[in-house]
Amino acid sequence: RPMSKDSTRDRILAAASAEFSVKGFDKTTVRDICTRADVNVAAINYHFRDKQNLYYKVLAHWMDDYMEKTGLRESMTSLKSPEEKYRQYLRAELSYMCRANDPDGVQLNQARQILQELSADDHDPEVFRCHKEVEEEILFPVIQELLGGCEDRAVVADAAMAATSLSVHYFLRALDDPQFAIQTEEDLDHTTNFLATFALGGLKAIKEKYNA
Repeated sequence: RPMSKDSTRDRILAAASAEFSVKGFDKTTVRDICTRADVNVAAINYHFRDKQNLYYKVLAHWMDDYMEKTGLRESMTSLKSPEEKYRQYLRAELSYMCRANDPDGVQLNQARQILQELSADDHDPEVFRCHKEVEEEILFPVIQELLGGCEDRAVVADAAMAATSLSVHYFLRALDDPQFAIQTEEDLDHTTNFLATFALGGLKAIKEKYNA
């Protein structure tokens, strides 16, 4: 039975994801992807135009996969208090560097590439669309609630950035030296609780300042 275009496209995406996860963009060749997917270069050009655009699609797939694995959107909307919601958001972010969930370090390597792409001047904003949607639709209202309903959008945005930057710094430390990756679920809970306590204290101080 002839293979559908969709299954060819999916096979290319899966092969590219596997190759990029291990080797990164520069060290992965189109030939590597073709070999793993059992397709020719023309198939990649037809479905994705070129290696760069295929890489963008893989990064977006990783972001979507992260959102699905963590169940972040569903879990945050099901929780009651803003403190619980923020803690869940932070735990989901940190879980991607937990060795218990990622013994081969594949997710950590994917996170490295996502952060590199995000910091690039010419990055594709579509790659990060799903994450930005969760920030705007779920996280920002949580931060706003923690700030006592603050109506100043700039203050809410700055507070959200400060509250989420904690996990980014943990990512950077783990990427610099994998021994700093969170090792167990117990470590994940401890780190989440420690950082959440720190951040919630800061958000409380901001609330008091702007509602004085």
